[in-house]
Amino acid sequence: MKVIVVYYSKTGNTKSIAEIIAEKSKAKIIPINLFEKKGRGTEEERLKEAELFQLALDESENADLLFIGTSTSFKQAQSKIRRFTKSVNAKNIGLFCTFTKDVGITLTELEEILSENNITIIGMQEFGGLKTGQFKELVDEERKKYIKKAEKFAKQCLEKIKEP
Repeated sequence: MKVIVVYYSKTGNTKSIAEIIAEKSKAKIIPINLFEKKGRGTEEERLKEAELFQLALDESENADLLFIGTSTSFKQAQSKIRRFTKSVNAKNIGLFCTFTKDVGITLTELEEILSENNITIIGMQEFGGLKTGQFKELVDEERKKYIKKAEKFAKQCLEKIKEP
């Protein structure tokens, strides 16, 4: 079974959740942005991100399950994830996002885009209450709650595609 996790992370929270989901589902993980980049980045960084974006599209095409993760920006998905979602061709998708206070339309807008393209969404999960880059600094007990939630989400999505 081919499982892919594609994500956009601005501060590291979405990256951390994506890594947990990838580990639980034995998935290949592909970021579509360079975490270290500041602002628009250099020409070299922009070219590398374009390569990652194309790799994510190519790898997703034959996947049995694709997880798409995004951080929330002004109550919506990151623009690069919206663009990826419009272009992706996958069988089954699980959507997840991270946010601090208000998730807004983050997952519903991605759900609408995918539905217009007749792509099956088998799960959606929000990971709220995370401040900028906070996941790595959480005390063990609090971090374990997020880990458990991410693992449960991955497991539920995997079970849905295994059903006859």
